[in-house]
Amino acid sequence: MGSSSLVEIFKRHPKAVAASIVLHVVLLVLLSISLTSSKVPEQPAATKKTVKAVVVDTAQVEKEIEKLKQVEKKKQRKSLEEQKRIKRETEQARKKLEQEKKRLAALKKQEQERKKQAEIKRKKEAEKKRKAELERKKKLEAERKRKQEEQRKAELEKQRKLEAERKRKEEEQRKAELEKQRKLEAERKRKEEEARQKKLAEEAEKRRLAEEAELKRRLAEEERRVAEHNRMLDSLRLQYVKLIEQKVESKWLRPSAQQSGQTCEVYVRQTALGDVVSVHLKECSSDVAFQHSIERAVWAASPLPPPPNPEVFDNEIHFTFRPRT
Repeated sequence: MGSSSLVEIFKRHPKAVAASIVLHVVLLVLLSISLTSSKVPEQPAATKKTVKAVVVDTAQVEKEIEKLKQVEKKKQRKSLEEQKRIKRETEQARKKLEQEKKRLAALKKQEQERKKQAEIKRKKEAEKKRKAELERKKKLEAERKRKQEEQRKAELEKQRKLEAERKRKEEEQRKAELEKQRKLEAERKRKEEEARQKKLAEEAEKRRLAEEAELKRRLAEEERRVAEHNRMLDSLRLQYVKLIEQKVESKWLRPSAQQSGQTCEVYVRQTALGDVVSVHLKECSSDVAFQHSIERAVWAASPLPPPPNPEVFDNEIHFTFRPRT
């Protein structure tokens, strides 16, 4: 396929070509993810600590060891599932790429057929233009003869119109006299009606102004009531968020290495019954233990406190977590 054919296909089918390019890119990305996800994560270097003599509960130690084994198995199982998913998506992308190649080949074939039909159409149109030119000349000759006949008829029509115009003017003059009398009578009645309508309009304007003043008074009263209600709702919203923040803080367990002055922006999604659906942290310190402790506290606080007023309930709650020192 030449570069000119590719450009022509792109001009006629930009969306199809763009989709093919996107499929290629997706395939390359999935292959790169498959390769990188198989790498074993590096274990953090163990920090040297001073060994202190302590009394060890053997049963407790075995229980912790078993718990760590279960966590490790879960990580390995999740890694295998992720690799299978990537392999499946890669295969799907490859199949879609093959289908797109076949579709582009079909488009090229259709374009060749279109050019062939266009050439046939061009020849037909050229023949059609030749015949149209002959027909045009024939019509011009017929038009010339028609104009000569029209000119003759126009002279006769001109004489007829002059006579008709003379009679029309006489009739118009007679009607004008009658119309003048009719207008004088109509003008008298119009002025009487205008005076009556003016009086009615003045009375209607007085009523409108009174109604408008009453409406403005009612609107002002309603705006004052709405503003007062909104101020009350704003106060209740602050109380509502504060209740949730206090309950989360009551469930929070301070990490052993937590530093003072740490804060975190917490975004919580909840159901209508206050059950926590999701927790997201933003603008948080880089202390992972501190972040995890906040997430655990939010989940432990579920269900969250009900709002003091149903109007202030929100599925999404945002507050700043600042632990007391």
